Amino acid sequence: MVEDEAQYEVVLKMVLWDESREAIFRRLEVNGVETKRAEEIYAAAHAERVRILRGEGMKALLIGGGAVALGVGIYLFFNLDELNAAHFGDGVNGTAILPWLLGLLSTLFCAFGLWKTIQGLSEILFAPMKRGSLADR
Repeated sequence: MVEDEAQYEVVLKMVLWDESREAIFRRLEVNGVETKRAEEIYAAAHAERVRILRGEGMKALLIGGGAVALGVGIYLFFNLDELNAAHFGDGVNGTAILPWLLGLLSTLFCAFGLWKTIQGLSEILFAPMKRGSLADR
């Protein structure tokens, strides 16, 4: 297995830090790893990087889906399309703010959820093309 290779951990760190492919192969060549084996080590390390990025994307996707579901749940549970404010004897409208606040809360949850869902989908789909160190995330 490639993960048992002595240089794998170092190569994995270099891939996670997004060092250049040439620098990684130069290091492997200096340490006496032949080209075919170096390709296998690099491919395994790159697959690990993509797996980590897709895992983060899946987490964002689940958070986004949960937030959208919560926003829709608030809207449906409180029946905001039919909720009327109660009027008191002298015309003071005591609960007019409650439906508005619940609607705002529902909208904010849905907007946040859509943002996280789109972010998660883009991280899942474009993980192999993502640049930059994972330590900076």
